[in-house]
Amino acid sequence: MKFFKKRDETLDLESIIKEFTPYVKTMINNAVANNLNFEDKEEIVADTFFVLWKNQTKEITDLKAYIAGIAKNLIKEKLRKRKVTCDISNYENSIEFSNAKLFSDERDEIDKIEKSLANLKELDFKIVTMFYYSFQSIKEIAKELNISERNVKTRLFRIRQKIKKELGVGG
Repeated sequence: MKFFKKRDETLDLESIIKEFTPYVKTMINNAVANNLNFEDKEEIVADTFFVLWKNQTKEITDLKAYIAGIAKNLIKEKLRKRKVTCDISNYENSIEFSNAKLFSDERDEIDKIEKSLANLKELDFKIVTMFYYSFQSIKEIAKELNISERNVKTRLFRIRQKIKKELGVGG
């Protein structure tokens, strides 16, 4: 963290933005795919660093994880706002039954996955959350949870297999 601080102990935001912008953009693209337009994605990137600047007096032990958490929350907020402002009456006549069925099936699958995740052991749930939602590397997870990288990989593999089995998808 010292690397990103100026002599007066404030954050060197210019260096942080230069270093972490590609990471934040990748996180956003992985999380939202094509569900947000370019401007919304850029707004999340800018807001991520604005929130970091506002909170720079806090003690931050892991800058990358802190930035990831900010971005994740901003993504959720943006998607939530987008859903709230979307009026179904604008689309009700244009959605075909097959598309509605597809959306329903996807929602059912998501519900099953969420149920499977809720039934995981605490450590497994932490690993999944850190890997898929906080976008932490296997090495970072292993270090933070004080377990081996091999253990993290094995647990992720077994969790994926368990969820696939519960969904009735492949082996």
